[in-house]
Amino acid sequence: MHETLYHTRRLTLSYLYEGLMRGIAASIAWRERRQPPRTPPAPIAQPQTPEDFQPLSPGNFANPYAYYELLRNDHPVYRMPGHDYYCISRYDDICSLAKNTTAYSSKIMEILVSGKPKDPNTVGDSPVEKMGNWGIIPVDVLALQDPPLHAAERKIGHSGFNARFVKSLEPEVRKLCHEMMDELLPQGEIEFVQDFAWRLPMRLIIRLLGFPEGDYEQIKTWCMEGIRSLSGTAGKAELVRNGAGSAAFMRYLWRHYLIAKQRPQDNFTGHLIRESADPDSVMTDQRAIAILLQLLIAGSDSSASSMGSAIRILAQRPELEHRLREDYSQINNFIEEVFRTEAAFQGHFRVSTCETTLHDTTIPAGARVFLMWASGNRDERYYDNPEQFDMDRPKLKKHLTFGHGVHACIGRELARMEIRIVIEQLLQRTKQFSITGDAPFEASIFARTLLRLPMRFELAEQPPVETQPAPSTSDTAVTNGCPFH
Repeated sequence: MHETLYHTRRLTLSYLYEGLMRGIAASIAWRERRQPPRTPPAPIAQPQTPEDFQPLSPGNFANPYAYYELLRNDHPVYRMPGHDYYCISRYDDICSLAKNTTAYSSKIMEILVSGKPKDPNTVGDSPVEKMGNWGIIPVDVLALQDPPLHAAERKIGHSGFNARFVKSLEPEVRKLCHEMMDELLPQGEIEFVQDFAWRLPMRLIIRLLGFPEGDYEQIKTWCMEGIRSLSGTAGKAELVRNGAGSAAFMRYLWRHYLIAKQRPQDNFTGHLIRESADPDSVMTDQRAIAILLQLLIAGSDSSASSMGSAIRILAQRPELEHRLREDYSQINNFIEEVFRTEAAFQGHFRVSTCETTLHDTTIPAGARVFLMWASGNRDERYYDNPEQFDMDRPKLKKHLTFGHGVHACIGRELARMEIRIVIEQLLQRTKQFSITGDAPFEASIFARTLLRLPMRFELAEQPPVETQPAPSTSDTAVTNGCPFH
């Protein structure tokens, strides 16, 4: 009876919340259309300050690395103009702040929903926390959770998504990759990102969670909206619309979770269901739903963008393509250097819980702090010749692409395996490949999402023969993480 009342209230409030958000978004969009269009400032030939780079401009998003270098050298703690967040750009500073979970909290759902941190004087749950408990919006969990609760949640996640399980998925990943290439490569020309790189990881994670594969397009749309909300370039109307979309996404997850709850299967969703039924576990249905959402968002972009960037680099660098064709064992090193030089997620946000000082800059309590993984990956204080793509460099796995500290990714080896298998099969099945058009990136400070990669393929003359795969790194202990922390 109690559960029936809970879900009746959840659905009612969810639809009301979505309708309210869509109404507010329409009102904001109407007002925005009445404003005269703004003419963007002309680019400066020799930028000297961070503002000269126009950080939120398309040109800077296409190649942000000179901007990152300026921040590291002259503005290691930089407040983005017009925004209440501080950019941390040096490798050692990023690592230090990522480890300091007391002063820099990962619990940012309050800010994402309300635009400001929770008032420390609030007694009990805030309205945002109540909405999470009611199942309308996600609760803070895993990537958005702090110790000690984070450790308990992570243990549950890792027990259902460990290295042994990921390794057991390799035959299925190979089969899915082979089927998709059978369908696409004979066409000769394809749009690699949207037709392949986005679909393979997403189809796999949808299968692992037990959701209908036919729902791919809608799930992908919801995930992209979630990522856009952290882009730094979305307007107010778009942010509110995305909030409305998140309510629909949550209802979708709840519906399939409750169906699976009637007869839990031997998959990750079933694992969370069994944990949530254990009175001694920290897992709840609300936390399980939030974990599913994080896993889908991470699977929708991280692997896909890194996969697209890897193939783009090979097409642009024939000497690297030839080297991998000659020795497949080099693929793992190649992937790590792709991760370092083209981080799919450029950084992640934290919120300061107290006033702190770094490099003579005071960061007030309640401020957002952006840990710039991609900038740290190119910090000359840590790496020799960081702008050079070097598959033989030491500390290959010390990059920050997937995070640092206690928020280590339980899906990192799945991402590595997916990209490795795709590269292996693509090299086996083709003689060469090339890019035939523009390959733009999403305009985002948060995600370096490759939007398109039009390509032409010259197929191998002989049918593909399964070669000895590159040694897997799934059993290697690493400290990196990914967006699913």
